[in-house]
Parts: sequence; structure tokens; C-alpha cells
Amino acid sequence: MEKPTAVTVMGLGFRWLAALWLTLAAVLLPGCGAESIIDGDEVERVMQPEARNVITVWHTYSEVEIKIFEEEVIPAFEAKYPDIRIVSVKHLYEYFKGSLIAETTSGAGPDVVRMDIAWLPEFARLGLIDLIEAYPELPRVTELLLKSALESGKYEGRYYGLPLNINTKAAIYSRELLRKAGLQKPPETMDELVALSERTGYQLGVNGINTWAVLPYFIGLSGQLTNKDYTRASGYLDSPASVRAVETLKRLVGSNLVSADVLSGKTERWQAVLNGELLMMDEGPWYYTILSNVEGYDIEKLQRDTLLAPFPHNPGAKGSIIGGENLVLMKNSRHKPAAWTFMRWMAGAEAQRLMFKAGLLPTNAEASESEETYSPTIRPYVESLDASFLRPPVANWAKIDAAFNEMFERMLRGRVPVELGLEQLAKQIDAWLQE
Repeated sequence: MEKPTAVTVMGLGFRWLAALWLTLAAVLLPGCGAESIIDGDEVERVMQPEARNVITVWHTYSEVEIKIFEEEVIPAFEAKYPDIRIVSVKHLYEYFKGSLIAETTSGAGPDVVRMDIAWLPEFARLGLIDLIEAYPELPRVTELLLKSALESGKYEGRYYGLPLNINTKAAIYSRELLRKAGLQKPPETMDELVALSERTGYQLGVNGINTWAVLPYFIGLSGQLTNKDYTRASGYLDSPASVRAVETLKRLVGSNLVSADVLSGKTERWQAVLNGELLMMDEGPWYYTILSNVEGYDIEKLQRDTLLAPFPHNPGAKGSIIGGENLVLMKNSRHKPAAWTFMRWMAGAEAQRLMFKAGLLPTNAEASESEETYSPTIRPYVESLDASFLRPPVANWAKIDAAFNEMFERMLRGRVPVELGLEQLAKQIDAWLQE
């Protein structure tokens, strides 16, 4: 929005005076035969409502996603609600959180944010986002959303966000290397995957040492981060099963089956799987969507070169990690009713079907039952959701995340004994969970 100039301020002053004269004429001179000193056109101009609401939306959509959002979703919304205009602002994920906290704590920032589900508890505790329970439409909106996704919009049992899209990781295998290994189908358990890698020497594409990348392997190998209530890590993170899981990962790193080049990003995992250089990598549904929009690639070729399957996990363990974004209403918004209108429309079937074309799994139940969910490049992700896990929805997740990443780096590199490292990490996480 442009900063007001002296001319616009003077114009506002004139309109205010004109409105005042009109009010006085109506109140003080009824039936006196007095004529208005303001002509009809000016009265009509003064009495017009303000320009339509302008809602600023911050997000981290990819180029493919933003094309659909800005060229299809926003126009569809504005056609239905012509008094509301949406301004789309893209941010890079790695800088997004810091920028958002800085802007909102200074009293500025956007109206609506498409926010990582892991950030919602922290922003709720900081008081930077609004509760949405006061809006009477909320019960009807939540009835239309998948129950598994709704929990990501809560903090301490209260709704702060509407789940917009959900995702998880599936396993993407090199068909060539599976064939060379004599397999007709991929491994179903994490132990089987590790055994296959160690038997053949084929590398696994673990995308770095951090919670988003490592937790699926750690938990798939029967490790645990906390109890089910997210109130305690000791006895879980440092359990014998967790120690064995980390020792297995450490062995894979030490034998170069999880290579330093892959962990550091020097090896391009997407192309390495296609080239038969990696046995398997984990990735979200955007893999096929994005590559199919790159010249030289198409779905048929990608399916010939890769095999997509649910992420492997041991019996009794969970599979992959659940990710996704919520739409949240920022505390500083000056147009909250209009912003809420946009949020609940985005939770509807029309908007989510459109964004589904970019590979974003919908949280709207009606949209999730569309034919596209049975596509061979989508179905394994849908099937993985029931066996996937949420990161702990706690306000101190950012601290837990950073400490986990640092300690796992030290343990997997052999700088700290596994048992000692997990014990220390569990105690620190316990303290943060109790704050």
C-alpha cells in the first residue's frame, strides 16, 4: 500500500468535511425546505464504501505451485468475492520464519500466512497469530477437513490454523538397481532396506542430518523421539531401540552407504536416482510434479526409471514424516473478516483441487477423494499417511530441532558415543517439553 501524500490527506479532509455537512443538513434541517450545498454526484461519492479489502498473503510456494496459486486460485476467489483483493508475496523458506517474526513483532507484516505446521505452536505462544474459534463458520469448515490433518492446526487444544495441505515422503527407487539386485519389488521394512544396501553396496539418498531428513529413518528403524503425549523424551529417545537405530545409521555413514556428498548436497539426489547412482531416496509428491514440468522429462519416463513406494518401516514403527502448511490469521491484520473469508475458502474443495495439480495433497475430504489421488505418482503418498508421524506440536520445537540436528551430526560422525549423546539430548528435550 502506498504511503499517503499531502494531496491524498487533503482529499480525505475534504470528504470528511463534506460528509459532516451532509450529516448536519440531515439532522438540523429536516423538512425546512433547505437545499443541500453538496450536489448529488458529490453526495454519492462521499457515501461510497471504502475501496475493497486488500489481503496480503505470505507463502513459500514453489514456482510450479505459485503459478497455479496466482493464475488460477486467486482469480477464482476474487471472482466470487470481488470486494477482496489478494496480494501474493513469495518468500524463501530458509529466511521466512525470521522475517515473519521480525515483521509481526514490529506491528507490521501480512494478514494471512501459509505456515509450516511445525511453527504454529511457537507463533501461538508468542501471541503473533489469532485464535479462529470465534468465527461461527469454523465448525462447518472443520467438518470438511481430514481428521488426521486437523490436529496440526491446534495448540493446547485450541484452533489457530486451518490445515491447507498435507504431505509426507515416499521412497523413490532406481528401477535399474532394483533389477540388478534381483528384486521384483522394493523392501517393505527399514531393516530389509539396510540389508539390501549393505549386500549390494548401493547408496541411500538421505538428504542431510536434520530432523526432516533423518527422523523417517530413525523412527522407521524403531527409534522413538518422545512418548505419545509429547511430554517426555527420557526413556524413549535414549531407549535400547533408539540406540540401535542410531548405531545402524552411524554404520551406514561410516561405510559410505550414506555418503558425505549426498548428506552435504554435493550430489543431486533427484538426478542420481534417475541415473542409477542411488538405490533409493525419500521425497515428497512434488518430485514428479516439478520434474514433469522440466523440458526433457515426462511422467512416463520418470515412471520407467523410478519405482515409487510407501516409505519402509519396521513392524510396530511409523513410516515417514508428515509435513504441510496451515493458513493462519496474523494478530496484526487490519482486515480480519476478509482474511478469514479467504482462509475458509482456501480450505474448500475448489481451491484444494486446483492446488492438487501441483502435487499438494489436499486436507479437504471431498478434494482428497478425487480421481487424481489414485494416480501412480500420488497413491503411495496417500497410502503412507496412515503410517506417518507428526513432529511434536510443541512451542519449543525450534530448540528441539536445533539440538537434535547438532547431536545427531556429532553421533553419526563418531564425535560423541551414541548412548551418551542420546541420554544428554533426551534430558535437554525433557526440560524444553516442561516449559
